[in-house]
Amino acid sequence: MIQIRHKSTGAVLLELDADSLAGAKLTGARLQGASLQGADLRGSYISNADLRECDLRGANFENANLNATALDAANAAHSNFSGADLTDCSLVGADFSDSNLSRVVVRYGRLAGANLSGANLTKADLSMTDLRANLSNATLYGADLRAADLTGANLMGANLEEANLTGANLTCAIMARARMRGAIDKTGKHAAVVAAGAGKTTAKPSRPWWQFWG
Repeated sequence: MIQIRHKSTGAVLLELDADSLAGAKLTGARLQGASLQGADLRGSYISNADLRECDLRGANFENANLNATALDAANAAHSNFSGADLTDCSLVGADFSDSNLSRVVVRYGRLAGANLSGANLTKADLSMTDLRANLSNATLYGADLRAADLTGANLMGANLEEANLTGANLTCAIMARARMRGAIDKTGKHAAVVAAGAGKTTAKPSRPWWQFWG
């Protein structure tokens, strides 16, 4: 028997007659504020569920299906969502810092105000996603960012090599030290540098020290 409890009150939110949460079917579960820290939820089905404000630190959601689930304000730092389906999820204000989100699908997701600093988003599908978030030092190598809203996003030091930014909104995005080699810019063309918007820094190759005063 597994009991899922509230992170603050300790109240039992859900009981499962199982030995593991891996592969569990939690579709529609109401688990707001639950403690799932370090839990093994690989391959689980948690679509249309409520995981707002949950403690998901260090949890393993590899290849899980969380379609249309609410994870607003959840703390998922250092977690593993590799290959997970987060299509149409609400992740407003969630913390995914230093997490593994490689190959994750977050199409149509809402990540405004989320913290994805240092996260691994290699080959993630973030198309048509609201990414007005902190993506500093994140790895977005080969990511699909077509039509994503990156207005004002912090992409400082991010790796966007081979990413597809066709139709993305980069107005006022911060892109200092971002790596862009092989990326497809918002116009659909291959470019080494993508414009970041007026008033903000645009990623560009640093000059050699001997040209510093030039």
